Order: sequence, then structure tokens, then C-alpha cells
Amino acid sequence: MTGCDTAAAANARLHHLVAAGARVLPLAFDLATLTGLDSDAPAAWGLVGHRGVPVDSVDDMRVLLGGLPLHRAFTALAADTCAAPLLVLHQLVAEEHGAPVRRLSGSVGNDVLKDLVLHGPGPFPPRAALRLAGDVAAYCLAELPRWRFLSVAGHHLARAGADPAREIAYTVAAGTEYLRAARTAGLDPRAVAARVTLSLAPAATRRATRAKLRALRRLWARAARDGLGLPPGPGPLLRVAAPIPGGGPAPGRHDLYAPGDGRPERAAALEAEAAAVLERVARFGGMLAVVEAGMGPGLFGIRGAARNGSHPRVARPWSSSRTVRADQTERLAKLRAWRVQAAVDDRLRRLGGAARGDGNVLHPIREALAARATVGEVCAALREAWTG
Repeated sequence: MTGCDTAAAANARLHHLVAAGARVLPLAFDLATLTGLDSDAPAAWGLVGHRGVPVDSVDDMRVLLGGLPLHRAFTALAADTCAAPLLVLHQLVAEEHGAPVRRLSGSVGNDVLKDLVLHGPGPFPPRAALRLAGDVAAYCLAELPRWRFLSVAGHHLARAGADPAREIAYTVAAGTEYLRAARTAGLDPRAVAARVTLSLAPAATRRATRAKLRALRRLWARAARDGLGLPPGPGPLLRVAAPIPGGGPAPGRHDLYAPGDGRPERAAALEAEAAAVLERVARFGGMLAVVEAGMGPGLFGIRGAARNGSHPRVARPWSSSRTVRADQTERLAKLRAWRVQAAVDDRLRRLGGAARGDGNVLHPIREALAARATVGEVCAALREAWTG
């Protein structure tokens, strides 16, 4: 839905897609929402409506999803660092529609390490951002059994200049970091891995794309077996996304420990190059240590400098941003006038307490958003707890 500047416009487009037979509902959010800013925040200037839809509260999500068959569709939420409140808002609205929550299916990016590598410091410290990603995984395992809660987006690094070996290396290193964090949090890494997607950019030819996938599969299997102690066997399963040039279908689920299908020269070379990068990541202490030290762009060959500060900037505000921002500011003023502020304040205090502890923050996020707290207020409560 990139390019739609309001929830109403995006909703109309989604209805058109459903009428044409589409089963996937792609939801892209603007830069303010993706970095945890309300549309009326000073730092959101020029970002509102940019590259997606502004969603400040449950009211906006109601407009965005109004009248859609959420119980029959696969909803793809394009969100990473601030995936948690957007996932919960989708669930709240689906429940209002009467959709059986455990039958909801969809996916959310949730690749916070990608954001940190490409863009530098975000709204939350790296360690806290990784914890939030893990809380999303645990919440989905318990509450949303048909939801894919992590897509490791190596293809984004390819677009930013990473060569295929470094793209593969990032995908494996980030994926294993997430599994390691899941194990530390008491989750079963095999259960988590079964609902993860590893995404690579397609190569110029079918053969080159298949070589990338072979190299990725072997390195991922090695990392899962050696780094995480997962035994050989029928799983975990690897789900990859990499369209093959020429119209062929992209490979879907692959048994990581299935008999090999040969090692073409290019796949072997990619595997060796990516393994060398992975060794450097391991020497630094893993992907979390790499992003905390700000070494990601150099290690993975990313063009351009990461942004400074916790929020993105655009050189020139998008042409419609002022109008969209004005509309959203008016909606936010009405929201704050009509809601029960004492209830909102109480839920946000509970959220801050949960964030300072070691419990899953998705449940207090849900309570706060249901009380009509805004996405920006939820993210501010988390940020205060994790940086204060």
C-alpha cells in the first residue's frame, strides 16, 4: 500500500484488491508511525503520510480495516521496530469485527536488527528493541498461532548496496541472533524458527537465485545446529522469499537437513564468502554487539551513512504531508478530548512497569491501546522505561 496517504484511501484500495480476488492485504505505514511518533509530534514534521498510512490509534486502524474480511485474508504488516503496537491494533479491530482471533493469519516484519544496521539508533536501545521483537514472538506463539512474526529482511541490505555474500551473512547472523534471544527468554528455538521467513533479493538469473538460496540454506542449517544446538532431523523448517527471474515460483518451505541437492560452484563460492563475514560477526560477539558498536554498515557494505538520532528525516517534506498531518492532528485532538484520560494514564504506567521488569510487554500494550492511548504514547512509555 505504499503511496496511500490516509487510512480511508488505503481502505478503498484494499477493498478494490479484495473485490479483484486478492487474499493478501498489504499494509504499509508512514515513517512517523514506523518510528513510534504521533502525527502531531514536532519530530513527525514531513514524515506523516510519507511512504504509507499514518496510524496513531485504534480509531485509525478501524478506518484502515473497515469492512474487510480479516478472517479470510492474510494481512502483511510492513513494520519492524514498532511492530508490536501495530500488530495489537490489528488484533483489536479484528476482534471488533467478530473474527476468531486464533484463525487470523498474517505476517509482520519485526526485523529490528535490519533497522539498526540500515538507519542507526532507533526509538529504543538495541538490546531493548531485541527484547521487544522477542516479546512479539512469544505473544504470537501464545495468542496468534497462524501468524508469522519475523521476516529477516536481507533483501533490504541488498537494496542498500550489500553484495550477495553479505546479504546472506546478515540474514543468517540476524536470524540466529533472534533464535538465541528466544532461547534466552525461555522459548523453543525450533518453534520460533518454524514461523520465521528469511528474505533475499532475487539475482539476475534463475541459476544465480538458486545459488543464493542453496548457500543460505546450508549456512542457516549449520548455524542452527552448531550455534544453537538444534539436532539434525526433520526440522526446523526454513521458509525463504526470493522471487526467481523468469516467472518461476519462489521456493517455499525447505527441510534444513534434507539431503543436499548438489553444490554448484557459485553456491559454494557464496557460501565461503558469507561464512567469512559470519566469522567476523562471531568474533565481534554476534549481531547485537555489531549494531551496538555501529559496525553494521561497514561490515555489510551498506552505502551511505546511518541517520543520527532516533527518528528519520527527509530532505523535503512530501507534497501531501502538511494536509495529512493537519487531518491527523485534528483526529488526535478529538481522541484526547473524548477518551478517559485517567484510564489511559493508568494503562501507560502499567506498561512502563512491565517494561522495567521482565514480563511480556504486549499484554500491557494491548490494554493501553484498547483504552485509546496512541502509538506515540505507548512507544514513549517504553522508551522512558528503557532509557530512563
